[in-house]
Amino acid sequence: MRSMMNPLSEGLCLADKSGLSAQTLLDVLDLGAIANPMFKLKGPAMLQGSYSPAFPLKHQQKDMRLALALGDENAVSMPVSAAANEAFKKARSLGLGDLDFSAVYEVVKDAGGSGQA
Repeated sequence: MRSMMNPLSEGLCLADKSGLSAQTLLDVLDLGAIANPMFKLKGPAMLQGSYSPAFPLKHQQKDMRLALALGDENAVSMPVSAAANEAFKKARSLGLGDLDFSAVYEVVKDAGGSGQA
């Protein structure tokens, strides 16, 4: 879930910056192979800036940190998870840790949709 949230955030930012409706993007995603309950639930709330915690960002980042440590122990390269972790760490540093993990969208938006934390 945590690694999926960053590309969703980037897609929503791209839609916004290019003049497309972010809601239309969510509708299109829901019609294709990538359709999933998380995007359907979190996407509209993200567009409204509503991050009522179902799973706090700080706990999601902790789990990501533990997964990365396990990857290190077993010599498994996890570049996608590592990049996502950086955005989540940035979100925590901005005081978003107690909000829902989808609040990582705020970091992506502030980075101009570049995903750079």
